[in-house]
Amino acid sequence: MTRLEKSAGIAKAHLGRSVVRLNKNYLNEASEKSEDFLTFGIKNTNGLPGEIIDRLRKHPDYLWLTVDKMADIGRSVDVDLINPITYRLMTGSTSGGCVNILKGINSLCIGTDGGGSVLAPALSTNLYSFMGKGCGLAL
Repeated sequence: MTRLEKSAGIAKAHLGRSVVRLNKNYLNEASEKSEDFLTFGIKNTNGLPGEIIDRLRKHPDYLWLTVDKMADIGRSVDVDLINPITYRLMTGSTSGGCVNILKGINSLCIGTDGGGSVLAPALSTNLYSFMGKGCGLAL
């Protein structure tokens, strides 16, 4: 079983929880990637610039695999997900992305942050976060 098959299998098992849906073209896109590509998820929001997602999708080292659950109404606490480290409610609206990293589905996730939506889930799961606003990522 390949690493992608394992990740996709775990993602399918978490549909309706931390995974909203899988990229329906992930197998076709994987054939165009480098040998050691990393999978990524995107937060289930329309607040992410499409250029950033497209730029990563075209890169040979990254494969978009999942759309990750967002906390209801962008709340600071996600009452639907449990933090796999603390076994308490997940924090931040980009909550599904961090859960999916810890479950072994993705290597990274892309979210939005208006006041802790990325930082809080990353901190609560001992993961790194990067705030890219103003870095010219969408150029």
